[in-house]
Amino acid sequence: MKRFRFRLQSLVLLRELRETQAATVLAKKLEQQRRLEHELVQAQARSEAARANLLQAEGKRFGPQDHSAALADFDRTVAQERSAEKALLAHTKILDQARLAWAEAGKELKAVNNLRGRAEDRHFQEATRLEQAEMDEAASRIAGASYSLPS
Repeated sequence: MKRFRFRLQSLVLLRELRETQAATVLAKKLEQQRRLEHELVQAQARSEAARANLLQAEGKRFGPQDHSAALADFDRTVAQERSAEKALLAHTKILDQARLAWAEAGKELKAVNNLRGRAEDRHFQEATRLEQAEMDEAASRIAGASYSLPS
């Protein structure tokens, strides 16, 4: 039987490489997403601590400098929290694009693998058909030779 050879094997390798690269990019983007979520949680905690500090300070008597410093700290932490939220939102869009790219690369790889599977099936069906034809021919020669024996 003739060995199976897929003519588009180089395309399979390229699609596998593209899918692997897309998966790697997606993994990096997911790691960045986790880091940005962690930074947002930390910024929210700092903002909440500054808010609590400001609320505690309101009931007490203190100088205007202390009040303005607490208010400035609160404003700064809220700005950091908003910045972290914006960064996370922007990165979510980038992450979605990476997911789509990975899914598309997977579809392309699956399509070429389906082509390969069909080509293998055709190859083995043809090989089976040829083998059966050879066996039929050999059987008919044997059968023909047995009728021609002299009695």
